[in-house]
Amino acid sequence: MKTAVRENRMLVVSDIHMGNRLHRTRREFTAFVQFALDHRYTVCINGDGIDIAQLSLSLLVSDLTPSLGLFMKFWENDLRIYYTVGNHDIALEHFLTDVGRMKVVPFLSVTSGDKRIRIEHGHMYDDMFLRFPRIYYAFTLIGRIAIGISPKFYLALHAGNDAFVAFSEWGLSGFGLFGKKEAPPDENWIKGERACFREGAEASGSRGFDAVIFGHTHFEGTATLSDGIKYYNTGGWFGEPYCVAIDNGRLWYGSVKELIKQGDPFPLSNDEVVSQITGMFPVQRNDGDRLNIVDRAAAGNR
Repeated sequence: MKTAVRENRMLVVSDIHMGNRLHRTRREFTAFVQFALDHRYTVCINGDGIDIAQLSLSLLVSDLTPSLGLFMKFWENDLRIYYTVGNHDIALEHFLTDVGRMKVVPFLSVTSGDKRIRIEHGHMYDDMFLRFPRIYYAFTLIGRIAIGISPKFYLALHAGNDAFVAFSEWGLSGFGLFGKKEAPPDENWIKGERACFREGAEASGSRGFDAVIFGHTHFEGTATLSDGIKYYNTGGWFGEPYCVAIDNGRLWYGSVKELIKQGDPFPLSNDEVVSQITGMFPVQRNDGDRLNIVDRAAAGNR
């Protein structure tokens, strides 16, 4: 299993939850995969791409089928699909290897250009998941039953779960008797996210990374951490999903809808397209005063 990789171009999304009745994302996800293929991006699905915990098999088939043919084209074009394991697909921990040609990993350490980027789902920094895994799992099962009743019933229950988590964290912190941590400035905080995730991003980024990308919380946003480390959360596909585009160390963050509508934030030149496909660079050679011969040379000999 290889978790340290070098990728020049990559798109990162998370929390698609295919197979879950609440996430009707078939067309949007297919359009995203097609965009990545058209613009020669490797893709990382950063956890909970398939919702094994709250799965409807018939919905999973209908959600996933349109993308399967596109996945095959990635491999034909020397592009890769990485899948980091989340909490709703944690059973995939038993398959930490290549599933077909999809690379299943617990996390990714990506080198792109002169930047190092850490990609994790983020559930391993969730205080409630770590301290009370049985209660967490029980709420997941209750949520599965609630989804079967109706999406509205589930959303009401989910709001109650959020209130329970907030109360539990308040109790675990000593009911506020030991003072409250001073909140960081707005630019260092993702709205709605609990403090444990920012602290987890800090811990992850401190290992020599320039940027950290999480999912899990379903709260999209960016923050600036210590030493200028950038933290991105790509949210979830309940509403409007977000993504991170990586190109030779440059990073772009925005909604998937914006990405597809406005086009590639890092468009490839014709030379770069040739290089991506063939591993060769076009080289122009002068013939006297005229530029009339176009040849190819191996990358690095340009």
